[in-house]
This record gives sequence, C-alpha cells and structure tokens, in this order.
Amino acid sequence: MSRMSAAAPKKDDRPALDPLYVIFEQHLFSFQDPETDRRSFISKVVSEYLTYLRRLNISVPRSLEQPIVEELSEQVNAMLVKKIYGCLSIEDFRKNVSGAAKKRARTRYGKLSVRQAR
Repeated sequence: MSRMSAAAPKKDDRPALDPLYVIFEQHLFSFQDPETDRRSFISKVVSEYLTYLRRLNISVPRSLEQPIVEELSEQVNAMLVKKIYGCLSIEDFRKNVSGAAKKRARTRYGKLSVRQAR
C-alpha cells in the first residue's frame, strides 16, 4: 500500500485574480476626488476594464456592448458595496485602509499591466 503525499501547492497553482477586481481595487485605493459620485467611479472602472480587454484583442460586439457595460457596472457596484461596507464614503474607506493593502493592490495592478504588454 503506497502512501500518496500531498505536494504543497506551487506558487503558480493559485487562482488568477479577476482583472475587473484588480482594476476596481486600484481605482478604489488611488481614489483622489471626493466629489466623484458612485456612478462616475463605476464608469471609470468599467471603461478601463473594456480598454484592458481590447488590448488583449478581445472585442465586444457593438450590439452587446450596452448590456455588457450594464452587467459590469452592476458587478462593480456590488464589489464597492461589499468593500466599503460600514464606511460613509469611498474617501472614508481610504482613510481606514492599511498601507499593506494599498501596496498589495498596486502590485496586482502592476502585474495586470505587464500581462497587457505581452
């Protein structure tokens, strides 16, 4: 009877982060304008995500663009609600985020940018 050993997961075995979430987190942690409303914030995240897809040569047919933008906007809104739960605003959330969380988000975003360049 042989014993199977469970190998430690390799670094590459980790699930890839969703680019939409990475872009969302970067925008959230680098948020500068307290006058920006939720709709504008969400629109900027979705716009950058669509740009990211285009750079990867992933095209969205014109006939489907609006429904996709609406779906992505709903997803970003849900992420925002969950992420800033308990805070009155994005600015309030940013004031309470650790430097390590901000650094981790910048690192992830940098990796995403590197993938775009390939």
